[in-house]
Amino acid sequence: MGTEREGLMQSKTPRGAYILSLAGSVIILVSAIIEFVFSAVFTFIPFIGLLGIPMVILSIIGIIIAVVALVLSTRLGGLTNEGMVHTVGAVLLIISIISFFTNLMGGFVLGFLLLLIGSIMALTWKP
Repeated sequence: MGTEREGLMQSKTPRGAYILSLAGSVIILVSAIIEFVFSAVFTFIPFIGLLGIPMVILSIIGIIIAVVALVLSTRLGGLTNEGMVHTVGAVLLIISIISFFTNLMGGFVLGFLLLLIGSIMALTWKP
């Protein structure tokens, strides 16, 4: 009977939120790097070069956002304090919304959705 009760209890760390947000962050980072490479190439094409410079700046911001999301997602896997998990979840939620506008629609939409669902799971997590 003790094992049934232990199986029904939630884990001491937000595993589902960690896995989903980490996967979303990796996809967003990959899409940001791809966007940076293509926008850097466009800066060397005549007549399109002026459009490529803002895209390079936007893709650099996207890479920074993706790295911050990756660091916070990694940090989320080791947190046990409910308040800290909710704080990181709120920041990841904001980052996921920002990533939708900075990284090829949030990492090909899949990265945005995974990070969004992971951050919502972190916000609703209870030990």
